[in-house]
Amino acid sequence: MALLIISTIALTGALLSWCLSTWLRPMAAAGLALFAAALISPIYTARPHIFTLPIIVIWTAMLFRAARNEQGPPLWLLALLVLWANLHATFTLGFVIAAFAGLDLLVRTRLSNPVLLGKWVAFGLLCPVVSLINPYGIKAILATFTVAYGNEAVPLIIEWKPFDASDQPFQEVGILLFFFALLVSRLRVGWAKALFIAFALHIYLTHLRFMYLFFLLVPIVLAAEIAEQYPALSLAKWVSDRRDGLERFFAERFYRICGVAGVLLVGATAMLTSAYQVEPSQKTSAKDALAFVENNHLSGNVLNSYNFGGSLIFHGIKTFIDGRTDQLFLNGFMKTDAETGRSGGKPVLEAQLKKHAIDWALLTPDDSRIPFFDDLGWKRAYADDYAVIYTRDR
Repeated sequence: MALLIISTIALTGALLSWCLSTWLRPMAAAGLALFAAALISPIYTARPHIFTLPIIVIWTAMLFRAARNEQGPPLWLLALLVLWANLHATFTLGFVIAAFAGLDLLVRTRLSNPVLLGKWVAFGLLCPVVSLINPYGIKAILATFTVAYGNEAVPLIIEWKPFDASDQPFQEVGILLFFFALLVSRLRVGWAKALFIAFALHIYLTHLRFMYLFFLLVPIVLAAEIAEQYPALSLAKWVSDRRDGLERFFAERFYRICGVAGVLLVGATAMLTSAYQVEPSQKTSAKDALAFVENNHLSGNVLNSYNFGGSLIFHGIKTFIDGRTDQLFLNGFMKTDAETGRSGGKPVLEAQLKKHAIDWALLTPDDSRIPFFDDLGWKRAYADDYAVIYTRDR
């Protein structure tokens, strides 16, 4: 799993570098891609949204390139959208990106090419149609509105919270550097692309999880303008320059170097995985605590801290709460659960324990409800640096 996620992240960086190198000299493209990939590292987790990062890079690059070249959108992107729709609910962002690319085309051509505009309109209409090819049909699209307009769960989930510079200092530096460069360079950008940049920044500042929209996609959208207005950074200038000895060395042996690097990488990976066991952190897996549960045959309904939801699902234990909160844990559930951990929440917790017939609890050591369990007379059956287990004192 770790190798799969790492490989997907690496693919995202490679695709971003490749897209940028259409306009920018290789070193500038690779450097910008690495910088952008580093800035979005807080979202690098083993979850399905990682698999959408290469898709959104290709989707954005191809659509804005077609708009710039005054061509119709590539129809094969619709197949990519179907894959996206079956990976993660963020596929509806593809509709928005396509709309901005179409707006960029409209700015360039105005109404001089109605046939071309018709192709873009048809593509835009086909996007939501083909995205219905998923197990949930229209519900997958409607889920976007649930989050966009908020529900009781969204404000309580960390990744849905707005940007906080005190928690994201490197990302703040990235944003400031972008605007500093934009102001100093006086880069001329069309109003359609300016709107896209404003949209990407707004979504990021509103919800932390969408930081990749700004840091990954804005460089793609601006690469052509940067190359045009600053030829020294352009691919055309680099191609026309004389190659130095180091460049000639790598160019003449490019495939052999890549082959050797690939073999070394696979070999190093094999050695590391054989020498070190790869396993989830106990902060989320509670491995030892769940081994205690199995050895002592604990059963019945569990009340768990949010971070242990995934591990409980993996072990076939029905959760009290887990990462599906924004879709499933509604109708007052999340508000009540939040109240159980606040000052004076002991009566609320006691009522929840009775209502849901809780037999045992799996909590993180910093869970604010732990003193309440002690006060209510529950038995602390297990404790380590990562988890605490309480059982009902029968």
